[in-house]
Amino acid sequence: MARPVADWRSNRSAVQGTNDDASASKLSCVKKGYMKDDYVHLFVKRPVRRSPIINRGYFARYAAFRKLLHQFLNCEVNTDEQGNTKKQILSLGAGFDTTYFHFAGA
Repeated sequence: MARPVADWRSNRSAVQGTNDDASASKLSCVKKGYMKDDYVHLFVKRPVRRSPIINRGYFARYAAFRKLLHQFLNCEVNTDEQGNTKKQILSLGAGFDTTYFHFAGA
């Protein structure tokens, strides 16, 4: 059975709200010096200050993800005949993730 249009819109709004809240929390971490992100401010309409526990939680997740990402990118498996390694990152449900911009600018 199909959901009414109002349900679809409220779900979409809730997902967008979660994304906006997460982006604002990331910016709060950046402003407090927990992490460096030159791009997150471009995605935040209304900056907010988060409590230290929220900032630490976002930083812990950020640091763990970055460490795993760098380990994956530096792992030299499945090389082709020329010794090149191709890697692909598929980010599902990541909202306004700025990871691409970090690597595109590197």
